[in-house]
Amino acid sequence: MNYQSIFETLTTIQGNVDLKEGVPGLIKILAVFERFKDKSMKTISQESSFPVPICVAIRNEFEKVKWVQKTKKGASPTELGEQILKSLGGSNEDFQCNNCKELGVSFPYQKYERSLAIIRKYCEMRGVPKTQIDQSFATPKTNLARVLFMIHKFDLYRKNFAFIGDSDLTSIALALFAHKDSKIVVFDIDSKIKHITEQANKELGKNIQFVEHDLRKPIPKSYHDNFDCIMTDPPYTINGCNLFISRGLDLLSKNTSGVVYLSFSRKPPIELLKIERNLLEMGCLITDIKPRFNHYVGAQKLGGVSTMYRLETIPPVNPLITGVFEEAIYTGEILPKIRKYQCIKCSKTIEIGKDRDFNTIEQLKEKGCPFCNNHKFRKLSEKIIE
Repeated sequence: MNYQSIFETLTTIQGNVDLKEGVPGLIKILAVFERFKDKSMKTISQESSFPVPICVAIRNEFEKVKWVQKTKKGASPTELGEQILKSLGGSNEDFQCNNCKELGVSFPYQKYERSLAIIRKYCEMRGVPKTQIDQSFATPKTNLARVLFMIHKFDLYRKNFAFIGDSDLTSIALALFAHKDSKIVVFDIDSKIKHITEQANKELGKNIQFVEHDLRKPIPKSYHDNFDCIMTDPPYTINGCNLFISRGLDLLSKNTSGVVYLSFSRKPPIELLKIERNLLEMGCLITDIKPRFNHYVGAQKLGGVSTMYRLETIPPVNPLITGVFEEAIYTGEILPKIRKYQCIKCSKTIEIGKDRDFNTIEQLKEKGCPFCNNHKFRKLSEKIIE
C-alpha cells in the first residue's frame, strides 16, 4: 500500500472510532500491537495510554482491513500491518527500564513485607467498590508505593496530612511510616471507610481522624490552614478533580508552600490540558508526573492504572470552587450509560444503569440474577444515554 491509500484507510477508521488523538493515535496503537505482540488488551491499554474499550474498538477496525489479527492471548499485526508500519517509520524498539517500569524510582518491596501484610489486611475489608461514586480500590502495593514515593521526595518530614477521600486506605499505610506526632485526617463520605480506619487505629495504636463529609459541601473552616500535605484520588472527571483539589487547598497553610499528591486517570489531551491549566490557575506547580504509578483492583476500562502527580502550591493559592458545588462530578452523572449483561447460567439479558433495577454491575453480582439467582455475568454492550 502507498502512503495515500494507508492514510485513506486510517481516515476511514478514524471516522468509525472517533479517536480524539486522530490518525497519529491510530498509528501509535498499531505500533503498540507490534511491540507487544500477543499481549492482552489490558497491556495494550497500559502501553498506549488509551482505555481498554477504545483499544478493542480499534483492534476490531484493524482486523476488518487485515492489519491486525486476534491471537489466543490478545492480538498481533498481520504481515500487511507490519509492512504498513515500516512504510510509516520503520523503527519500533522498546527501551523501557525493566526495573522501574519508567517510573524513575524502584521500591524494595521485599524490605517492607511486614508493612505490606498489614496494609493488605485492611484493604481486604473494603468489599465491593461503589462505582456510582467512581470508587476503584488501589492495590495494597500501590498504597505502599505512594508512601515510599513520599519518603523519596522528603515529604514525610511534613507533619500534617489530609486525605480528600480515601477509599484506597492510603492513610493507614501512611500511619505506619509517619512520625508518631503527625496529624492524619481523612475526609470521606463512605462510612465503611470510617469503620475500617477506626479498627486500624485500635489494633495498630494509631490516631487517624475520620471526618464523614460530603465534599460537595465546603470543609468546615476549623480544619482550614492546618495541613502541609494533602493526597487525593478524585472522581475521574474535570469537575471532580477541580472540586477535590479545591477542598484540599482550603486545608493547606496559607503562608508556606504545601504539597499535593493527585492520582488521576489518563484522559484525552484536550481534557488533560484543561486539568493542568486549572491546576496552574489554582497555584499548583506540577513537579512530578508518574504514568501508570497507581494500580487498581478491577478498573479494567482504564487498564487498571492511573497517573500520580506531585504538586507544590505557590501561595497565595486560588481554589476554583469555594461554596456548595451542585454540578455533576461522577462519571456516571456526566456520561450516564446503559449496560447489558448476560447471565452465565440462564443466558438472560439484564440492563443496568439509570432508572433500571440495578444501577451497577456490583449490585447485580451481589443480589444475583433475578431469573436464576446466579452471580456471574458477561458484558454484552454499553451505550451512552443521549
